[in-house]
Amino acid sequence: MAAGAALYGAALGAWHGGRQTLYAAIKLPVVLLLTSALTLLLNWLVGTILGLRLGFVHVAVLTLVALATAGLPLASLAPIAWFFTVSLPPPSTAARLAHNLLYLLHTTQVGGCGLAGTAALWQLLRRLRPDATDARRLRTVFAAWLLTFALVGGEVAWSLRPFVGSVYEPTTFLRRDALDGNVYELVITDIVPYLLQRLGFTAPSPTPSPTPEGT
Repeated sequence: MAAGAALYGAALGAWHGGRQTLYAAIKLPVVLLLTSALTLLLNWLVGTILGLRLGFVHVAVLTLVALATAGLPLASLAPIAWFFTVSLPPPSTAARLAHNLLYLLHTTQVGGCGLAGTAALWQLLRRLRPDATDARRLRTVFAAWLLTFALVGGEVAWSLRPFVGSVYEPTTFLRRDALDGNVYELVITDIVPYLLQRLGFTAPSPTPSPTPEGT
């Protein structure tokens, strides 16, 4: 899990060069480790409340296997991410479109790897509880765990930003405003509207868009 995440993390930070590459290679494994640590107890409690009857150790193994499974495709996608990165113009205030496209590429690929991990999680859950009478309970627990992973993982990654780096801010390990806002707000209110505007789907905004400091 850590090795795969570190390899992809290096591709995440490659656009801004050496220091950002090192920072992102360190931080992406930390995101997965913190996410697993912060979701373990909650996932175990949810499973217990819903009557799944899994021990804490079982839930720990399931969580780590899911994230480790996500780490494998992350490593395999690192060369694609790196190739896309080196094809872009160098970071500058004029390269905001390139920054946003790169950010969405990484978001999509990391999200897809997360889905691969959750698919492995579902298969393991079914093997542990093969009784057909548990089907609805399993689906409910699985949906709750997915929501937990998404919310906790997204916020942990947001707090540890930047990964890609900003076209407005200098390279740094952590943002000074690390706990302000959230990743979903950035994508919905800044990145997607800017891309739609540049592609001609919407009219230019009469006021400047907020600077994308969250990546």
